[in-house]
Amino acid sequence: MSEVEGVEDIDSILSKSIALQRNRLETLGIVSAISLVMAAAWYVWPGIDGRAEFLPRFGPGIILMVLALAMQDFVDYGPKHRSRLGSLAAAAWAPMLLLGVTSFDAELETSVRLGHGLLGLIGLSCYLFSTSVLTGSLQAVRFRGLVQLLGATSATALLLSNLSEGVVMLTSSGICVLAFGVALFDIFGKDPDREARKKFKQLRDSLELRILELRAKGIQVDQAASLLQNAIEVGYTDPSEAMTILHLAEDDIERTLAMSSDITDIREDAAKAVSEADDIAPTAKKAMRLLTQGDREMELGSLRDAEMLFRKAKTHAGEIIEFWTQAETAISDAKRALSGCEGVQFNPLFSSVKNAEEALEREAPAEAAGLVMAVPEHVENLGETESGAEEVVEEASRAVNAASGIDDTDFAARIKQASNALKEGNFSLARGMADSVIREVTREAEAMVEVQKAWRHRKKLVAQWSDWANAKEWDTRLVEVGNSRKEKQWSHAAMLLENITRELDAESAQTGEATELLEFLQGEWRGVRDRLQAAGIKVNDAERNACEAAIGEAVAALDKGDIDTCLGKLGEADQMMEALRRRI
Repeated sequence: MSEVEGVEDIDSILSKSIALQRNRLETLGIVSAISLVMAAAWYVWPGIDGRAEFLPRFGPGIILMVLALAMQDFVDYGPKHRSRLGSLAAAAWAPMLLLGVTSFDAELETSVRLGHGLLGLIGLSCYLFSTSVLTGSLQAVRFRGLVQLLGATSATALLLSNLSEGVVMLTSSGICVLAFGVALFDIFGKDPDREARKKFKQLRDSLELRILELRAKGIQVDQAASLLQNAIEVGYTDPSEAMTILHLAEDDIERTLAMSSDITDIREDAAKAVSEADDIAPTAKKAMRLLTQGDREMELGSLRDAEMLFRKAKTHAGEIIEFWTQAETAISDAKRALSGCEGVQFNPLFSSVKNAEEALEREAPAEAAGLVMAVPEHVENLGETESGAEEVVEEASRAVNAASGIDDTDFAARIKQASNALKEGNFSLARGMADSVIREVTREAEAMVEVQKAWRHRKKLVAQWSDWANAKEWDTRLVEVGNSRKEKQWSHAAMLLENITRELDAESAQTGEATELLEFLQGEWRGVRDRLQAAGIKVNDAERNACEAAIGEAVAALDKGDIDTCLGKLGEADQMMEALRRRI
């Protein structure tokens, strides 16, 4: 429990620390955004007020405002935020570099030139940041090029709206040209898979031409055409995967050409087998349908499907050739064997014949033959089972009639049920019921002999507990045995008698142990009593009298069969004798 609480404490501490850092970053972002907005307003206001030119101050002001809006993305800085920041940097680096070139204008004040120089450094940082964020896949690089193209256009617009002279003009023009060059290179020239795309285009064109030529010759290559279409769809994004698909299309074309020369032989073999099967089973039409479907697929150009259908037709026809006659013969033999058979035992065999006929209607002759092949043998075995069941039922009836002195009411009813089951053809049930009657009759007869023998010697049993304190309980249990005997419930009476005998043996064992303990304690008491007499402790001593009385009560309890009381009194006497020994 303490470990779980410790883990929860650590999690709560980490959550609080992360939340605190998040709040600090958000506060810093808000302060920075406000500062940038104020700086932009301070820088642009002289142009608005007319104390300075408006356009030279408007561009940096707009940039500062955009940076203020981007501060929240710097705080979160997730994948989407990095993408937005990268796009902003890609669009802004060219205009910022263009504004930074103004630092070379000697006519401006030093502070203004320094500010423009800082803008140039920011533009360079934006370029490096955009190239590190918008990179990886071809789509990302081309997107970066498009955004840079927008930035280059903006820089050119700034240049044309505020023309300069001398070094500033040349440098500004060079920056615009450089920005357009970088953007166009990212859009058109920076493709690492260019060679792979070129190979893909060549192979695609050759396959398209080959497929057209094969179709002109009447050879259907629909699968290869479908693979070619899939390759065209993925070729732009993944040329290596597209090349793999094109190679699969080539292999499919080769297999189709090789198969077109073999499909005729396969069709002839299938047609021969179908014709032979039709002679054997005119009602079976499945093989012919498969052959017709194969012809249709071959006409459509699906040679693999046609081959599969031809082979299925041949396989099915072969099954009919091998098993149809055998199945019809087996069904006829099974019906002859079952003629005149009635009863529950034969129902599964009739069901097998019915299922075999249904299987033959489904044109499954092998299944039909397997269902009824062993029916005649089963009928013969059931006949033997019937004779055996009749013998067992008769034996059970004789056993019940021969057993005198037992309650045969239930047995007679069960014999009647077994006879009815035998008449209904349920031989297993009849034999099982008869066997159970024989077993129970035998058990009841043996129990009757045992109980009658013990009942004749019941006086010996009564003599064992007649002097016991709980003699009435034992007498009641013996009466229960007598009642079961009168009701001819011999198995129950034998069980009750066995319980009495077992418990009497246990009582006798306890009595013997208590007798030995009593004799030992009496011997000890005689020695202690002599020593008490010698020590002057007379018979009128209270402790001596109590010990003598405890031993006497133990003897009386043992005579009554109260072993627990006897053992308790012996324990008390032993404690008293120990106390008397300490007084000597």
